[in-house]
Amino acid sequence: MTSLLAIGECMLELRPQRKALGPLTFDSAFGGDVYNALVYAKRIHPKLDCRFFSAVGQDSLSESMVSAWAEQGINTDYVQRLWDKTIGMYAINTDHHGERSFSYWRSEAAARDMVSRHSVEQLIEILAPVDMVFFSGITLAILSGHHRQKLLQVLTGLRQQGSTIAFDPNYRERLWDNQQQAKTWLTRAYQCSDIALPGADEHELLFQHQDLETITAFCVQCGCDEVVVKQGEQGTMAFAGTQWFHEPFVPAERQVDSTAAGDSFAGSYLASRLAGLSVLDSLSQAVTVAREVVQCPGAIMEPAEFVQRLQGQLVCLPNQE
Repeated sequence: MTSLLAIGECMLELRPQRKALGPLTFDSAFGGDVYNALVYAKRIHPKLDCRFFSAVGQDSLSESMVSAWAEQGINTDYVQRLWDKTIGMYAINTDHHGERSFSYWRSEAAARDMVSRHSVEQLIEILAPVDMVFFSGITLAILSGHHRQKLLQVLTGLRQQGSTIAFDPNYRERLWDNQQQAKTWLTRAYQCSDIALPGADEHELLFQHQDLETITAFCVQCGCDEVVVKQGEQGTMAFAGTQWFHEPFVPAERQVDSTAAGDSFAGSYLASRLAGLSVLDSLSQAVTVAREVVQCPGAIMEPAEFVQRLQGQLVCLPNQE
């Protein structure tokens, strides 16, 4: 069975419910960038072995979260349970345009220690073999500098054993001490990766890359073989081998919540590539999924609604073995 391993953090999401009168109440869910991507990968490629490497506590809230992952079809065998930690939380506020802002409580989250309790060699042995590994800039940002380097060493070891490494920089300014720190670690992450999923906006902000060609050349110079650049209303461009591919921007009928737009795109694209689809077909499928996801509240669309909305819109996945 083909496998996709995501490395990162999942948190408890609190979403305020607006009422004219009475106390503020919250709906809750579980979410995090690479976790969200993994869920959507499983949705479009049900036979994919979707594994999550992270850490949680041993409290009831942590157990509830791991159970929720399993309900989504995620393989939880790689989750560490740390007795002295618990999970992080964030509150999300969405404006009338569907854009969101966040407040975080994650300083003591178990995921920050996900690589601290094993050696590099032990982690490689635990995680291998795996067909593809996906991580993000957020994965790196929540770790200490020593543990960031340790994770990159693990990824390099897995790559040497034949795993494809995919990276989404997913830059969040508040998670880094400064821009130079972020640039340094994101560059090192690209150097460990085969597939890059950068956003044009974040590269302009961090690296002063002004155009698609500069972004792509930078990623290729770092060693990436496949570069997928998300450009908003200019569409999505991919470079693989010597070829360029373009998927034009088609706006959603309405935008309710953009929380998982990039996550659903990443998960759908990677699952499609693992299923044997071409770069262009994978782009098309990923854009289609993301366009539907932003029309629904929350990061994870309900399974029944996902099937209803995507029915007939997805291309056949040829290698679901």
